[in-house]
Amino acid sequence: MHVLHARDRRAPALNHPRLQLHAVDFTALPALPPVDDVYITLGTTIAAAGSQSAFRAVDHDAVLATARAARAAGATRCGVVTAMGANAQSRIFYNRVKGEVERDLQELGFATLVIARPSLMIGERQALQQAARPAESLSIRLFQWLDAVIPANYRARPGADVGLALVRAVQSAPDGLHVLSGHALQPG
Repeated sequence: MHVLHARDRRAPALNHPRLQLHAVDFTALPALPPVDDVYITLGTTIAAAGSQSAFRAVDHDAVLATARAARAAGATRCGVVTAMGANAQSRIFYNRVKGEVERDLQELGFATLVIARPSLMIGERQALQQAARPAESLSIRLFQWLDAVIPANYRARPGADVGLALVRAVQSAPDGLHVLSGHALQPG
């Protein structure tokens, strides 16, 4: 298994004998080794990126570059995490970029494309070398407290649940486009 991470960031704290970490420049990806499946979980926030163009460079351009490199290396199945509300026609910049990347991924010719669209993702930001997000922390606590009354599509989900649902869907889904949200992103 190969994991790509940005060269200018610390490597993820992952360790397994079958895991290889690669520090890369997503604007000039090297050829990848042969692969069957690709899972893309790249993403940032506009605040962390510093501008809309820097956000787009990660959430659209780096995602597409990774998908193209994996496709060139033989990948026929792709799983990607975008966001609830993704829509290439949206007036909201964030949702528009997420929708544009979904649209552009569909044009790459993967036999199976699985798109996970979580609402709010819960996870340990420090383990991923990400800055704390105070407003997000408050939202997560509120979402957790109200979880039982929030409709399933809007519930905050742990990143591990989203990842597991994505892997399961990519490995078992028939050819075509599949969008996961709500109940599909919950364990079980």
